[in-house]
Amino acid sequence: MIRKISIIAKDRVGLLSDISYILAKEKVNIEEIDAQAIEGEKAVIMLGVESNNYDKAKKALERNGYAPLPENSFIISLEDKPGELAKISKILSERKINILKVATVGRNKERNVMLVEIVVNKPKEAKRILDEYVISEYNE
Repeated sequence: MIRKISIIAKDRVGLLSDISYILAKEKVNIEEIDAQAIEGEKAVIMLGVESNNYDKAKKALERNGYAPLPENSFIISLEDKPGELAKISKILSERKINILKVATVGRNKERNVMLVEIVVNKPKEAKRILDEYVISEYNE
């Protein structure tokens, strides 16, 4: 089974090279990857690793200064306009899903998109409900 690790880091030349080197040194194979730069400031890197290598990969990344997101978090993509976060919050509250944390990850003004990390108490249910917005998920 594949488990996901997502990292938000300062975007720079060589970032992906560093992360893949750290994992290779630990003999952790990257099974899936999706990486995006957000306006040249931050990068969101989503990795999939075999579940038996998950803890080893996470610890290696942490030892090297990277902070993988919590497993019950999602990164969602919203249109960057007033009311979008209110819409998502209402959808979750109507289904009795508690938002534990929300943070802006970045914005792409050219595409009018905002990326938001959201941590909830019922991640599987929230993922299903917010599926059209989710770009990164955990605990599938």
